[in-house]
Amino acid sequence: MIKAVINPAGANGGTLKTWQKAQALLKEKKADCEVYFSSQTESIADIVRKLTSSGEEVTLLLFGGDGTMNEAVNGIADFEKTKVGFVPCGSGNDLAKALGISRDLNTILDSVIENRTVRELDVGELTVHKSYDRDGKLISDEDFTRRFNISSGMGFDAEICAHVESSETKKVLNAVHLGKLSYIAQALRVIFLAPRADTEITLDNEKTIRLEQLLFACAMNSRYEGGGFMFAPEADPCDGVLDIVAADHLSRFDFFRMFPYAYTGAHVKFKGVSVETCRQADIRTDIPLWLHTDGEVIGLSDDITLRISGLKMKMAV
Repeated sequence: MIKAVINPAGANGGTLKTWQKAQALLKEKKADCEVYFSSQTESIADIVRKLTSSGEEVTLLLFGGDGTMNEAVNGIADFEKTKVGFVPCGSGNDLAKALGISRDLNTILDSVIENRTVRELDVGELTVHKSYDRDGKLISDEDFTRRFNISSGMGFDAEICAHVESSETKKVLNAVHLGKLSYIAQALRVIFLAPRADTEITLDNEKTIRLEQLLFACAMNSRYEGGGFMFAPEADPCDGVLDIVAADHLSRFDFFRMFPYAYTGAHVKFKGVSVETCRQADIRTDIPLWLHTDGEVIGLSDDITLRISGLKMKMAV
């Protein structure tokens, strides 16, 4: 039986409308389906954790955006016995774009019902060793870990997410199906505010890179983030490695010159942008920087580890 999990408030109510269309199609197809709605008291992660803790095989059908999928991957209790279908309803939909998930609802539902194609996706992990508040005061030095599907980064891209998350503009743009513009607007704003950090990145406990004016460092498990930017054109969510994309010694002029190329992945050819592959990256900076997992803001830190967890998420796409 399919377990449909929906964020009814997602996309300004658009997710609920998509579910209503899907519900009618599922009835036509005579597919058995149980329905679960997230709420203020029960998150997507809470629901997914309960559904995947029984020890039995379960097929999830998730309705939402990249944030919904991030909650889901953090809620799955048993990856071996869980299969995931995804109906993208968000403003960015970077995971759906990278995986080539159809925009046709009928096609998505058929792939879940018939289990025609299953891809096993790598699951990334961010471990934060030190946490700080907005004023740079240490909150905690106890480790905590959060999983990600698409990417996890620190610096510029995470700071954009922090501003988008608190912006009323995104809600307005989502209502007219222009949510991606909120990322662009904040990127153009944040470039004037984002600090640069003296940074040390150690790859797989073997290779150490020193960056003196880091703008951002991002571990990409997939090609796209931030609403369609091809941050890592060679990233493959099934290859067992992360693509670490870092920008160092970029002036504001360099940024504005490079920015349009990020949609096609050509920005990696610019001086100051580097790409490395690894299974684990330990990053330390001289100042706390913003963090995100799949666009969900985590807080600030100056000491993190990004790695491939070894878990695999089975997706029908």
